[in-house]
Formats: sequence, C-alpha cells, structure tokens
Amino acid sequence: MTPFSPTPTRSPRAPNRTKQVVGMSWAHGWTRTATPTAGEAQGFRRGPTRGGTSLLLGLVVIAVSVAAIVRVRASARVLGLGAEITELTDGQSRLQEHKRRLLAERAYLRHPDQIGDVARSKFGMVAAVPDLVQAIRLVDAPPAE
Repeated sequence: MTPFSPTPTRSPRAPNRTKQVVGMSWAHGWTRTATPTAGEAQGFRRGPTRGGTSLLLGLVVIAVSVAAIVRVRASARVLGLGAEITELTDGQSRLQEHKRRLLAERAYLRHPDQIGDVARSKFGMVAAVPDLVQAIRLVDAPPAE
C-alpha cells in the first residue's frame, strides 16, 4: 500500500469497533442484546449470575464490616483513654494544690514567732531573762588515790 491510498488501514492489534457483540456475557452478569426491549436500557439485560459473584460480594461486605467495627472500637478506645487522661490530669492538679497548701502551712508553723506563741500559750513557757539564768560551774574532782 502506498501512503496516499484511499482506504484506511488498521493496525492488526486494533480492535474492530464496528462489529456488535451479541450474547457475550461479562463477569458482572450483564449481557448485550441485539435490540433493547421496553424493560431493558440501552440493550443490556441481566443474565444469570455465577455463584462466585455473590460469595465474593458477601466476603467484601464481611471484610468492610469487620474493618468498620475495628475502626469504631479503636476510636472508642482512644476516646476512653482521653477521658482517663483528663481525669488523671485533674487529680494531679488537685494534689499539687494540696501540696502547695501543706508547704505554706509548714512554713507558717516553723516560723519563730509562731513557735514562741505556741510555747507561751500551750506550755506556759516564758522568755529567759538574765535574772533567771543560773550559771553552772564545773568543779574539778579531787584526784583519786
């Protein structure tokens, strides 16, 4: 053939698109009819289904359901752990506030003025004045013979 031939050439691998396929069945169960009837749309009709299609569809539904259940359980677990973290954080802040109050109370009770007040009121102690102080002198013991 010459490059300027009037008839178009087709590649040997190119499909013939002008030929209609009638009676051919696909994996999804639909077949092509020659002429569409009133109930059929665009010349397709539902053919007999194979047993493997419904089994495959059932397995897909089960797999999706299991994945959804796992996802929901994981989300519920995350929410539960978040609530637990919030509760523990609140407990920690309460304990830190209690510790702060106890440290302040300890500092108040250890102050010398507070100790003096408690000694005078509770134990009846008085401040030491020089007149009340007695000096103790150690006397050397005589040498033992």
